[in-house]
Amino acid sequence: MPSTSTQSAQYEGDSDLAIAALRHPPLEQALSVACAELAVAEAYLAAVRDPSMGAQPRLLLAVSATGVAAQRRLAGLVANLLPDELELDLIELADDSLSVAVRERCTPFYRR
Repeated sequence: MPSTSTQSAQYEGDSDLAIAALRHPPLEQALSVACAELAVAEAYLAAVRDPSMGAQPRLLLAVSATGVAAQRRLAGLVANLLPDELELDLIELADDSLSVAVRERCTPFYRR
């Protein structure tokens, strides 16, 4: 899999939690096609490190409101695109502190 790039920043909601913008052009391109088909308004890739959940950062795909069926289709696509040893958490963007931090720290790879 091609290399990725990140830029880390401390998450204001928790001093131990860090959010890093994640750039992976081939994955972004494949996901952009799915986002267009599923009427996603915006989508972000990020890495979130939470020491309470382990030392390794968790990969995050944050998307605008899509509905359950669209989320399932997007999750299925992600599962097919990533190697088995990688996991990507899918969240729906809301007004919570994690969503706000993702929007502030990351650039959307897809915007309708």
